Amino acid sequence: MPEGDLEAVRAQIAVLTDRTAVSEVPLRYARGVDRRDWDLVRSCFTADAFVQGSRTTAPLDQYLDILQPGVERYPTTMHFMGNQLVELTGDIAWVETYAVAFHFAGDPPGCSHPEDLVLGVRYHDTVERRAGSWKISHRQVDADWQRSAPEPDREARP
Repeated sequence: MPEGDLEAVRAQIAVLTDRTAVSEVPLRYARGVDRRDWDLVRSCFTADAFVQGSRTTAPLDQYLDILQPGVERYPTTMHFMGNQLVELTGDIAWVETYAVAFHFAGDPPGCSHPEDLVLGVRYHDTVERRAGSWKISHRQVDADWQRSAPEPDREARP
């Protein structure tokens, strides 16, 4: 293989490797939230990250101080991360991730409860490579829709 071709292949492999690493950041975040692993959640962000979230807009520490008790109010959550678009330019990436976040208030998990909540959100993340790791430096959360558990008498209606 000519040297120029080999360099092109190496460059493409580097791009694919970076895209994979970037796309895994929102997945690790969701895993951390659902497993209540707040160290894992924090590790997804730069120390100076800023979040425009569904609950508040604040620097990371203040945001997590509000997010954590809001999430832990529900015995079980499950974030299903769906469509994702990654745009990569050097050491900065922009990622849009669609998610459906299930919040189950009942026990056992999944049984119907009047306080259940399901949200459709989009995470808009600026992800930066710092010291060799990809982390979110800015996040904007757009809550597209939400659905609470159906009221018992509404379920019975045709």
